[in-house]
Amino acid sequence: VEGMAKCYDGIVSAGTALLDLANDRDSSNGTAATTHGGKQKLTASEIMGALAPLLITTLEQPSGEAIVELSRLRKFCGTRRYQRRFVQRIAPHLVRPPDAATWCLRHQSDIEPIIAAVEMILDNATEVFSAGWFERGRNMLKDTRRAETLRTAASQLRRLNSPSLVDGAAVGGGEG
Repeated sequence: VEGMAKCYDGIVSAGTALLDLANDRDSSNGTAATTHGGKQKLTASEIMGALAPLLITTLEQPSGEAIVELSRLRKFCGTRRYQRRFVQRIAPHLVRPPDAATWCLRHQSDIEPIIAAVEMILDNATEVFSAGWFERGRNMLKDTRRAETLRTAASQLRRLNSPSLVDGAAVGGGEG
């Protein structure tokens, strides 16, 4: 699927967070631990909410459609066990490191988070890749570029409006 390598780090991070969430749930006997080291733990829906913008801004339209179709195909698997096996078979080929082989060492060490994240992506594929997702992703990219341009322009204006600081730094730097 074109573009999934660009999302590799985000997908692995999401999968790692999902595995941490599952481990916390298991260690606390079914009740989700809400804090870890003083930090608030994310829920699975919050993790998916953070991953969705990455997917819709990075993937091309045919890739999103392929993920939706894989999600539909996965639903044909009769039991939860076979759905999990389906994900285990396709996940390594969907998500791999950029410019790397499918079973390189990095990929092998990240495979559990990848499987967890792909399972979550396929569970939420129809919501993430709903009608108009590609346009929403392109608009998000445009908005991000506009915001960056505005921040750059504002910082340039601030520097232009305070020439004494620039001149003082240049003079002070020349003396010492």
